[in-house]
Amino acid sequence: MAQITPAQTTLVQAKMAHKLHDEERIHRSIIIDRSPAEIYTFFRNFSNLPYFMKDLVALTVRSETMSHWVVQLEHGPKVEWDAEITEEKYAEMISWKTVGKTEVQQAGSIWFSKASRNLGTIVRLHMAYSIPAGRVGKLATQLVGEDPDSILLTNLSRLKAYLETGEVPTTKGQPSGRDEDLAPEMKH
Repeated sequence: MAQITPAQTTLVQAKMAHKLHDEERIHRSIIIDRSPAEIYTFFRNFSNLPYFMKDLVALTVRSETMSHWVVQLEHGPKVEWDAEITEEKYAEMISWKTVGKTEVQQAGSIWFSKASRNLGTIVRLHMAYSIPAGRVGKLATQLVGEDPDSILLTNLSRLKAYLETGEVPTTKGQPSGRDEDLAPEMKH
């Protein structure tokens, strides 16, 4: 099998994105203190994804390359789509695209490369996507922090935390310290 470079994958994604209406592109990266093989193996086992992916309600693996995704945004609708792995290379990369009729159209890839000076692995995520309702949908999701770019950045940070510490830190369910959160007798 021929070696696929990040530039070639970006070109394929750009062509796919061009076909998407109101497409957007995201390029994010993070360094995780694990080997490329460890991160690839963890990520490729889709049963691990709910451990760190925010808003992922269900993920059904239908075959080696096909899966069904259900996401429920905290301030938005529940969306579903089928995805197909279009290319993969052990410990280096996985690429995918949505298939069939769906409101969510996307194509993406995740790359795992050894960081210099044995500082772990650089994880690079590239995506092209289209969300329902075009520019209005994009603005609405950005206002509540549920746009794809924010979610992907959050998920990469959560992946790093999970792989490095075994848990995803959260403040959910903890008091904020604001007066409205205090018992009446403690308010100023």
